[in-house]
Amino acid sequence: MKRWTGSRALAVLLILGVSAAFGTEVYRYLDSHRSTLTLQVPRLTDPTKSHQTGPIDNLPGTLYLAANGAIYRLHAGTFSTVLRAPGGGSSWTQPAISADGQSLIVVQRAFETSDLYLVNANTGQVEEQLTHDLSRSYEFNDWAFYPKWTANDRDVFFSWDRPKDLAATYNVTLKIWEMRVSDPAIADQWTYPAGYSGGDVQPQPLASGGIVFTRYFYDQQTIYSQIWLANQMSFGAFDVGAPLTPEQDDCSQPSVSPDGTELAMICTGGGQTAKVEVASLEGNQLGTPITVVSGMQASQPTWAPDGSGLVFFAPYGPSGAFQLWWEPVPRTLLQPTPAPGSSPSPARPPAPARPTLLTTNLNFDASSPIAWHS
Repeated sequence: MKRWTGSRALAVLLILGVSAAFGTEVYRYLDSHRSTLTLQVPRLTDPTKSHQTGPIDNLPGTLYLAANGAIYRLHAGTFSTVLRAPGGGSSWTQPAISADGQSLIVVQRAFETSDLYLVNANTGQVEEQLTHDLSRSYEFNDWAFYPKWTANDRDVFFSWDRPKDLAATYNVTLKIWEMRVSDPAIADQWTYPAGYSGGDVQPQPLASGGIVFTRYFYDQQTIYSQIWLANQMSFGAFDVGAPLTPEQDDCSQPSVSPDGTELAMICTGGGQTAKVEVASLEGNQLGTPITVVSGMQASQPTWAPDGSGLVFFAPYGPSGAFQLWWEPVPRTLLQPTPAPGSSPSPARPPAPARPTLLTTNLNFDASSPIAWHS
């Protein structure tokens, strides 16, 4: 039987109400990666009041991150507020930035539902509510999570539990959908995961037109996840997707490099801590993964716009709050997997040294991917 980390055990207590109402295991993951320990310690520093200098000043471009129910912008080492916490038990989370850098799609999460909103990235003005998931009766509420723009800024992929199987008690399974941002009524379902599994989350569009995503499974004893690839939309119960990682690796949270040739992910192997792994991505094939970070409860690896490395969240200090870290990924670290019968590749260089801590007193929502624009 798997042991539970302290953060996961606390998360279960926090979401008993949600689990009782919805019975879906993926929400355990979502809440186990929120900074739940802030219930036990004083509220940590507001990012806009943080004056830490150092390596964080050298991050290129602009990052968008969620903390304390708000969305913040990080540019040239300085944080500013994009969206203030809405209050009333709701929070902003999971920002996704458009390719032109002008628009965000952000999740507003409430206790019993969540929706996608289109937001001006420069002014923070909410321009449109894209989904309408609140119902008069909570069992008919829907959940929308993990938006991700397509490269042409026309569509957004995201995870949605619509349509529900109301005949199956507590079966809330997230599926991948593609929605036209200019006309949210135009939406297509891409995946059809098994019921009571938690479903499919964190879609990452590919230049080929396909997607990679995390698929969760529940086998009545444990929860595990795999990175999957779908080259085209599924139809009905026939799912054309295929796994890229083995079950025993328990991998999730894929992040495709800007040039589309590399994939970063979180893999636990069923253990207490997580590894940040990187592998080459060529067509339908994932190369041999290389561990670039280990021994940490890492989450949400996100590529720099130039592909030079990754930022990610991991706990730091006695509070256990999630901070921002940086890990370079040298190009020489990744080499294609040799074809059968070919000469073996030269020995791979060792993994880089321990990652660089960028913040020490903040409190990021580690269930929220980081959006990074050049």
